[in-house]
Amino acid sequence: MRRRWGHRGPWLVLSIALLGLTAVLTLLQPFPRVDRMLQDNALAAMGQRSTGDVVLVTIDDASLEAVGRWPWRRALHAEVLRRIAAQSPRCIGLDLLLTEQDSADREDDLVLAEAMRDSGCVVLPMALQSAGGQPQKELVPLPVLAAAAAGIGHAHVSLDQDGVARSVYLTEGFEGRPWPHFVKALHEAGEAWVRGGGLPPHPALPPPPGPQGRWLRGDHELVVFTLGDPALASVSYIDVLRGKVAPDLFRDRYVLVGATALGMGDAYATAAPSATGLTAGVRLFANMLQGFIAERRVVVATPWQDVAFNVLPLAVALFGLLWLRPAGVLLLIAAMLGLRLGLHVLRPWVGVQFAPAVGFMALLAVYPLWSLLRLTAALRFLRTGSDQLNAELEGFPAPRPPHASGDFLDRQMAATTAAALRMRDLHRFVRDGINHLPDATMVLDMQGRVMIANLAALRHWQAERAGLAGRDAHELLADVTRRGKGLPMMPPGALRQSLQPVIDEGEDAHGRVLLVRCVPFFDAANAHAGWLIALVDITRMRRAQGQRDEALRFISHDIREPSASILTILELARSRPEQFTQRELFGRIERHAQTGLELADGFVSLARAEAQPFRRETLDLVALLHQAADDAWAAARKRQVRVLIAAGPEEALCLGDRGLITRAFGNVLSNALKYSLPGCDVHCAVVERARHWAVSVRDQGPGIAPELQSQLFQPFHRLHLDTHPEVHGVGLGLLLVRTVIHRHGGSVEIDSAVDAGSTVTLVLPKPTTAELAAMTAELE
Repeated sequence: MRRRWGHRGPWLVLSIALLGLTAVLTLLQPFPRVDRMLQDNALAAMGQRSTGDVVLVTIDDASLEAVGRWPWRRALHAEVLRRIAAQSPRCIGLDLLLTEQDSADREDDLVLAEAMRDSGCVVLPMALQSAGGQPQKELVPLPVLAAAAAGIGHAHVSLDQDGVARSVYLTEGFEGRPWPHFVKALHEAGEAWVRGGGLPPHPALPPPPGPQGRWLRGDHELVVFTLGDPALASVSYIDVLRGKVAPDLFRDRYVLVGATALGMGDAYATAAPSATGLTAGVRLFANMLQGFIAERRVVVATPWQDVAFNVLPLAVALFGLLWLRPAGVLLLIAAMLGLRLGLHVLRPWVGVQFAPAVGFMALLAVYPLWSLLRLTAALRFLRTGSDQLNAELEGFPAPRPPHASGDFLDRQMAATTAAALRMRDLHRFVRDGINHLPDATMVLDMQGRVMIANLAALRHWQAERAGLAGRDAHELLADVTRRGKGLPMMPPGALRQSLQPVIDEGEDAHGRVLLVRCVPFFDAANAHAGWLIALVDITRMRRAQGQRDEALRFISHDIREPSASILTILELARSRPEQFTQRELFGRIERHAQTGLELADGFVSLARAEAQPFRRETLDLVALLHQAADDAWAAARKRQVRVLIAAGPEEALCLGDRGLITRAFGNVLSNALKYSLPGCDVHCAVVERARHWAVSVRDQGPGIAPELQSQLFQPFHRLHLDTHPEVHGVGLGLLLVRTVIHRHGGSVEIDSAVDAGSTVTLVLPKPTTAELAAMTAELE
């Protein structure tokens, strides 16, 4: 746990600090200018396409010049409403505060109310009055007009700290008296008018007297401007009054009537481009209404939505620091910035406006801060590691230190390089020491996989230099069984289940006797770090011990038996001369003496085949087989058996000891002749295989049962002693053959069955062209 904390501690500190700071700064919004700059950027500007459902009737400079100074008689507004209503619009929004009676002509209010009722769907604005130290109060339309209106809504625009109008609140009002926004009321009234349903509700009128409490605002939304030139259809107020408009201009459309002349004072600074830098309030409302119709509305994110927007991409980037390389981290941070930018640009489709400044700054700062922390930690680690290495390697020859100059980091890197050189020298010393060990030695990890294998191990498993790395030691030792017990030396998973050392003798599938030593080793913290395994090939030692024991048994029993039998016969001849004729006496003595001589000769020949130095030369196996057949001619003639050699290759070159291979061929032919019946044939052949020569001798004798064939090579053991007592032998011939062939890197194959004869095949390796050339050069 401490090591894990030590590895991830800087990351955890950085993560907590950055995430916490980002969340706090997001809630405090300390960079409004940066947020506004990002939001107003031309590349991230929001826009929507016009659907053609909104028409503006503008009180512009031309209308003021034609009608006269403002305010106008409300009878004019009534006339305009009638002309608009004549084309059956969906709903009309009269963006004019009509909160006081017309002092010049009181009848005009009734005329306007009548025109509103005749028009069917007319929505009026209201506002909040807040002047000086006076209490705030609602400015609502005259009762007669309010009664004729299809809806009433507040006409406020929200100004940011820089004085730019970017958003509105769809709901405003004193506590308990919420007013919908003028545009929202207009849209809902138009929808209700088309469906024939009820009109949108608003607080009861007139407002109650006295202070009303706090003015509350909710449902904060951005104004999404309409693209195009012109963005929205527009007609002058005076042209409508004079009837100079297209006959279907207002049909089934929302109509907004309001002031656009700069002298009217109803204009706001916006982020949208304009000739004067100001946008009339009625145009803002027209853009909002277009958003309602096209369903392209963008709400301002709540504080906690801003926190999630800024914190979540940062958290992903921070987690990437743990698992990705530096290039991957930079790509991940770029991807998170791109995701944030994409969400920012797609605000009309996403429907949410976030405050992105803090999140962008945090993402841009995460990698430099992490690099600073890691560099500090790396310096500390290098310094500590160098000191520890130098302390551990005290007394080991130190290499010449590299030239140290530059700043602190350069000097520390130089010190670390010197310590690393000492460690490399030590590693080379240990590696060379392991490589030059005469026994197969491997270093394993905790799971038993090979990390290091010396040259002797590569030779033992006949592997390339990199052939054992990563191999499972349980698989490599799967064929090794404990001697005398037959149990596996290294059962699957044994090294993963226990730290108990494995020290025992075993035998592998090749018949090699191995002393296996497998012990665990531990790291500096005394934790298990792996296994060290060594295989000592004691085959020769055990074979020598077996030969010694065999020699003792041979001397104490087998070679004494013929001599003891001769002495017994002589004793009987002295005590009872009448039982043996002289011919019988000499015959028995000769047979026992011959047996003793053959035993001694066979034992000596076997010992020479096992131990005498090799005299390698280039041999022709075809010629040697013919020579062995010639040598056996007399014995074959005596047994009335023919020795036949099948046609084959003219030459079969092999590298070996001429005397030993000749003796092996002779023993195989001799055995075949002994067990062949008179009149039968012994067939010999030399056959070429891919990498070997196969010399076979096939007889027509009694054959050998498959279950008894493993006893063929046991010393002093004869399988047909009971069934063929007339066949003379001591049981060492085939053992000598196998010993000779094995010493030449070959093998002996037996193919036999009862009453089907036997085929003994001696398989010897072919020499390569390079080996033949080297032998020729050596002889020269």
